[in-house]
Amino acid sequence: MLELLLALSLTAAPQELACAAPAVRPAVVAALGGGGGTAASAVCGAAELTPVAAYDSARQRATQQVRDRWQQRAEATFVAERPFWLPEFVARERVRTFVRDLPLEPLCLVVDREDRERQHEFGSSWQTTLWVAEDPQLAQRLERDLRSCQRALERSTLRRFGVTVVGWALLALGVGWFDRLTRGYATGRLRLLGFLLGSALPAFLFLR
Repeated sequence: MLELLLALSLTAAPQELACAAPAVRPAVVAALGGGGGTAASAVCGAAELTPVAAYDSARQRATQQVRDRWQQRAEATFVAERPFWLPEFVARERVRTFVRDLPLEPLCLVVDREDRERQHEFGSSWQTTLWVAEDPQLAQRLERDLRSCQRALERSTLRRFGVTVVGWALLALGVGWFDRLTRGYATGRLRLLGFLLGSALPAFLFLR
């Protein structure tokens, strides 16, 4: 009952619990390497009933922020910069798999932390602010992997187009040969079979 009343109190006064931390802390973390240091951005978690839950909320938001940032980078690389012959749905599927496989936990470094406790009529609430930065060495490696994946996607797409064209040519030759073999007896059925197989070939190559 106490937790329910506290939750209602938090909902009724959202402005009071707004995060007052600066968006960017100009601290430089020497342990990150890279010489010039790394600016850390603030991520505020939701107000929670326990310190552990408050930290988990801030950590989840920080991880999501890093994921969104790399989602934008991947979309700019795979979708916005894709060649005209590369289908957009193929590029977006590669974006999805790249973002899914990101090492988010080691990439998202917590360089500072602030915990705030607030007293309410029905109890206490906690809110955590984390200052997070990307590991510069890991980020550089991921940038290289992103470009490498882009080139690999273009090569694999060209191979699939090549296999599709060769497959269509073989189907046309096969249909023509069987048509001559049957002396035109099954021309309509052979053409229908060739059309169905020809339509299924690119779907199999690009959607698997």
